[in-house]
Amino acid sequence: MTVWLTMVLTGEKGLSAARIECSPHVHAQIRHALRAMLETHLPDRDIRIVSQASRNDGTALPLLCQITEEASQGPSSLPVLQFGPDHPTGSITLAPESALTNAGDSPFLRVLMSETAESLGLRRNIRLLLDGSRKTRLLISRTQAIQQASLEKTHTIQELRVSLRMLSARNAPLPPEPPLPEQTEPPAPPPVISLPPEDPVPDPLPTPPLWFRAARRLKRILRSHPSQPALPVQEEPNTDESSPETIPVPAPEPEPEPTSVPAPFSVRRVLFVAGEPDTPGVLYRCYRNAVAARDAGFEARVQPCAAVGYDDIHWADVMVFWRVEYSGHVSTIFDLAEAENVITVFDADDIVFVPHYARVDMIDGIRSIGATEERIERCFSEMRRTFLRCDQGSTTTAELVFTMHSLRPVVHLLPNVYDMAALQRARLALRMRGEPGRISTGDGLVRIGYATGSRTHQRDFAPVCPTIAEVLRQRPEARLVLFREPVTHRPVLLMEEFPSLIPVQNQIEWRDMVPLEELQDEFARFDISIAPLETGNVFCEAKSEIKFFEAALSGAATIASPTGPFQRVIRHGETGFLADSPTDWYDALIELIDNPERRVRMARDAYHSVLWPFGPQAQARRMKLVLTSMCGDEAAALAGETRLARARLTPPPVPVIPPSRTLFHHDALGEAPVTVVITSYNYETHLLDALESVAAQTLPVLDLIVVDDGSSDGSVALARTWMERHCDRFNRLILRQSIANAGLGGARNIGMDAAETVHVMQLDADNILRPEACETLLGSMSDGTAYAYPLIACFNEHGPVLMDMSADTHHQPGTPELLGDLPFNPLSLVSGNRIDAMAMVTKWAWAAVGGYYVSREAMGWEDFDLWCSLAERGLPGHHVPKILADYRQHETSMTNASTEKEAHKARVVAFVQARHPWIRLSAERAKPRKS
Repeated sequence: MTVWLTMVLTGEKGLSAARIECSPHVHAQIRHALRAMLETHLPDRDIRIVSQASRNDGTALPLLCQITEEASQGPSSLPVLQFGPDHPTGSITLAPESALTNAGDSPFLRVLMSETAESLGLRRNIRLLLDGSRKTRLLISRTQAIQQASLEKTHTIQELRVSLRMLSARNAPLPPEPPLPEQTEPPAPPPVISLPPEDPVPDPLPTPPLWFRAARRLKRILRSHPSQPALPVQEEPNTDESSPETIPVPAPEPEPEPTSVPAPFSVRRVLFVAGEPDTPGVLYRCYRNAVAARDAGFEARVQPCAAVGYDDIHWADVMVFWRVEYSGHVSTIFDLAEAENVITVFDADDIVFVPHYARVDMIDGIRSIGATEERIERCFSEMRRTFLRCDQGSTTTAELVFTMHSLRPVVHLLPNVYDMAALQRARLALRMRGEPGRISTGDGLVRIGYATGSRTHQRDFAPVCPTIAEVLRQRPEARLVLFREPVTHRPVLLMEEFPSLIPVQNQIEWRDMVPLEELQDEFARFDISIAPLETGNVFCEAKSEIKFFEAALSGAATIASPTGPFQRVIRHGETGFLADSPTDWYDALIELIDNPERRVRMARDAYHSVLWPFGPQAQARRMKLVLTSMCGDEAAALAGETRLARARLTPPPVPVIPPSRTLFHHDALGEAPVTVVITSYNYETHLLDALESVAAQTLPVLDLIVVDDGSSDGSVALARTWMERHCDRFNRLILRQSIANAGLGGARNIGMDAAETVHVMQLDADNILRPEACETLLGSMSDGTAYAYPLIACFNEHGPVLMDMSADTHHQPGTPELLGDLPFNPLSLVSGNRIDAMAMVTKWAWAAVGGYYVSREAMGWEDFDLWCSLAERGLPGHHVPKILADYRQHETSMTNASTEKEAHKARVVAFVQARHPWIRLSAERAKPRKS
């Protein structure tokens, strides 16, 4: 139909203004298609699409075309596109057999109904569009019928409940013994009422169906009540003997105690109920939280609300209702959940439970998506009813927690997070542009991306639009990346509201919207990601940090509005920019466009800052606290203590990454499970042994990064030559050199920054890994393990180092000297370090504590400081009691040459104790290791 109208309008050479009237019953899809066609092909003509109800509005515009599904009265000289079996003159009719027939006479109709190839194609397109519209209207009518039937069933259920309560109230006074003196005349009416099977059968005929239906629906509820008091077995002692032990335990007294004291209750299974299962939010709030629950040691399922049945409720200990609107079905779910002693939690990621917020001046999306305030207010009201039936709440931001507290005192903060699949896809997409953390020349363009996923951000984008247009005008290399619908190519933003972009429209890149699992690929195309929101708007102020952490995962620097959540997560000028005024936005955009080094560094620091708090490991820990807090008073107290203690921890700094240059880079773009990082400083004589031990690892796919900390010998050339000859063995091979000698902590951080795997094995260039080291340590770690360390054998130029005869140890003299021989226990760190630096560390744990400290004055205890920082945040390590590495003892080792020197060790001890006041070192004096 749109193509046909294009032909019609193009033929009207003298037409500059006209209107197209649409019946109110015509589906909105047709109007949207017409509007898009007019904006695209005829932007210079004033052609309006109006409803037939407003045809007498006094407009002087001529009527160009009518689109209707009602029977027209009399002939028409204008083209009329009509749905239905009637065939008035001057119309094209869609007959029941889906064939287009000419029911009238018109110049346009003659052209359209001709037998040319173009006309045949036009008729086929019209038929397909009208078929789709008719099917949509049919689905809408069926949906309305189902909703009406649901309402009727809801009313029936409510009547059942009322009838049951009335009948129970009538039966209540009967059990206390029948009154003997008044049984002659007055009691005649009550016995008749109390015996429904005899007399009331012919009169109140609907009563038996009510009873039977109620009995069938509630029989499991009625069965569950006697089962709970029966657990203490209080009736049996009364039937056996009248022993004195059974007298102090009468049946009526203990019965309320098991139902009122939920001490033995334990949470094992969690059911996430999705109220909007076909929207992207279900991935963040249901599926990813279900994974977090499983990682925390619980069973978890996700079920659409409409599919929840009694078996699901009976299975669950906790039910989480995400964006569920109240209905008769939901009411029954709550009744059964209450009877089954299931704890219910309402979850929301927006303020969708405050009905009076459903106003266009507060939620601009109501206008943009074509909804009405009344419909959104009704939706919010039903979600509020669901929330009021729940025991607790959970949500994504502190602002939403505060709003929820007005309805429920217990509200859990579970932010939106990424999953491992999103992280891997984001980093792979970034690697395809070049080495992460390095400036990518590419095509020389700087892309500013606005990844809005719905047509609800018109008012958010409006204040920054003129500034962006000005920046595009001043910087020809800049591009604005916007998104459109894949099929219709209709922009997600309604571009007619942003005329300032017209002069720079050739600098706008249009991208088709993609499924959520492909979103990270689009973020990886951005150099700058913008996240404007309407500050001061209570609805926007509660929005989560998704746009920041998803952009950070893919290596894009972010400029965002200073809402509460963004202010807490973005360190202004370090991990992103917060911009409120047009001047703020202009300065931030120009700075990031003109300074690519800062842009890349900011994106890197943003990535490190979000890796832990928005990762699945942190969410699993939060979920464990939430669910264990529901297991009774003591569990709630312990979970509360842990939660409050964690809240008092100061946020860790962003890891310090000293400047470095890349001397060799090879990437096969595969996925390795482990990266080995070798740190080297003037270790030319030992470096080949370390490299060969990595190449001999049993893991078939491996990444290797060598960090040279400003060596003055030939180790850099040696490492580069070796790498060039071993590209086939490794997935990624990188040789980086610090610009200036950064010390051991700085070199380790350079290697951790370059690593793109979750697990990173640390190896100093003078030490050796045994072949099964990486595979064994990796296999020993669970998803929540921060690091794993093995037994390490000591050796020197003469061979294995043996224990001294005078050594105060449980090992027999003459046995090999071992490092890392104690099981993991954070309390063992109080008196000193028991874990060597040769350990497998997860990148998220490294980022969670701010990485290795960088201080040349206190160099040497970076690994001990890392273990202490991880202990303070409750992140567990794991000991593998197997010799998997060899430690070389020699006079030039850093331990002997620097760390264990008297003056230097005093500085190291003072530095580390100031960072961790709880440690009490038992050996503060210098003690060089044997060689």
